[in-house]
Amino acid sequence: MTAAAQPEVSIIVLTRNNPRELEDTLASIRSQQVSASLQVVVVDGSDVPVPPEAVAPFELVRDHPARGIFPAMNLGLAHSRGHWVQFLNSGDNWLHPHALQRLLDHAQAHCRRTGTAPRVVLGQARICPVPPSRCPPWLVPDPAVRSLRRWLWFYLPNHQSLLVEGDWARAHPYRLDAPQGACRGWMAAAFADLSRVAYLPEPVVAYNLGGVSSQLPTWAVLQLRLREPTRNLPAKAAEIIKFGLRPFARYYPRLMALRSRLVGWLV
Repeated sequence: MTAAAQPEVSIIVLTRNNPRELEDTLASIRSQQVSASLQVVVVDGSDVPVPPEAVAPFELVRDHPARGIFPAMNLGLAHSRGHWVQFLNSGDNWLHPHALQRLLDHAQAHCRRTGTAPRVVLGQARICPVPPSRCPPWLVPDPAVRSLRRWLWFYLPNHQSLLVEGDWARAHPYRLDAPQGACRGWMAAAFADLSRVAYLPEPVVAYNLGGVSSQLPTWAVLQLRLREPTRNLPAKAAEIIKFGLRPFARYYPRLMALRSRLVGWLV
């Protein structure tokens, strides 16, 4: 592949002060047995910069530590060239060596079946609670889901489990006026036309629970989330409920798993 050629998949890896899990994530990318050409862009917002040799031969882009996750995602998009774009955080991993190829094959099957190229290819994410939680992992979407359309009334998927059409993604950067909820608006727009969504009902990535968006909000964070333009009324109500659950924070992963399973059974 020449330097000017367009890679088929751009994987954007976000990291901040997390060198050990970054190494694990890059190892999972290297393990992929895939026929597609890859571009891997590591966006580093660490206080102590990641040395280039730690990510070689992948691309390393330095970001300012104080800018936050969505400016970092936009920076990764600006450096991407692929027909498909995927985001991984350091600590996220492909579940098996054929996971990426399975998504690409499913995209081609969708195109042959419908005559339309998908905008989004979606697999299941395995949600892994971090210690000290003893909650076992669960899948999103739940395997019991029968209608993705109805499931999307209640949920949005984890961005780690998506391949998104690169040109569309680069034309729709994350909104920076929603510092904790920009991902919601971005994915809602990507899923607006369900005829261009290809869902592969099998696990493809593992996501470590514990990021900012998955934590119960403090009072200050709740006020911030309620002002975000990417959250509709049901989403704001959900944030109020989460705030009320703060005394039960140790049980929150189990409540998340239970909700995922109940919604899966219902839809």
